[in-house]
Amino acid sequence: MLTWEFPPRIVGDMAYYAERLAEELARKKVDVTVVTFHEAPYAREEVSDRLVVHRVPNPVGPHVSVVTWALSLTAEVQRILSNVLYDESRRIDLVDVHEWQFVVAAVGLKKAFGLPFVITLHSLEAQRSNDSSSPLSSCINGLEWLGTYECQLLIAKSPSMKSEVERVHKLPSSKIRVVAQNPQSWLKQTLQTYQEALRLHPSGG
Repeated sequence: MLTWEFPPRIVGDMAYYAERLAEELARKKVDVTVVTFHEAPYAREEVSDRLVVHRVPNPVGPHVSVVTWALSLTAEVQRILSNVLYDESRRIDLVDVHEWQFVVAAVGLKKAFGLPFVITLHSLEAQRSNDSSSPLSSCINGLEWLGTYECQLLIAKSPSMKSEVERVHKLPSSKIRVVAQNPQSWLKQTLQTYQEALRLHPSGG
């Protein structure tokens, strides 16, 4: 799981969503590796036998925009996950990337290691920005599009979000799975989406 926020770094609801998902997957005996941004030096945290969190600092700073921040962090994220992949004791089958910040890292891992990935979009730049035609927003929008294009499947948290992704990024409906935060079905639907993404990958999972 690649997420730019994860407790104790909390910017919005995504941090809690990512933490709950990681913990619930681990309880279901799914091995979970989280790679997230950290302002302090690099740290590896074994939360449980099934859940490991890598907290990665940005090697470059200061930054002129959030885009340069995300892209300079990409190399560190890829390096950490490459180390995990080369460690035979912990296998990675699929990447779930949350939001656009780590799309380039996910695409690089897909190309280098044949790793399928799912992208979970919590919001769109077109919804967040007051000027979606500005150079910064256009760049972020382009990175979002790259994630939707390269992923095996996209997770939307509501039917309205699914419609927005279809409208903004011209993504076919068949590539989007709506996984609402329903306590009875949320985790099951997420796991089903992961399994489907593995089947859709050329390697067949």
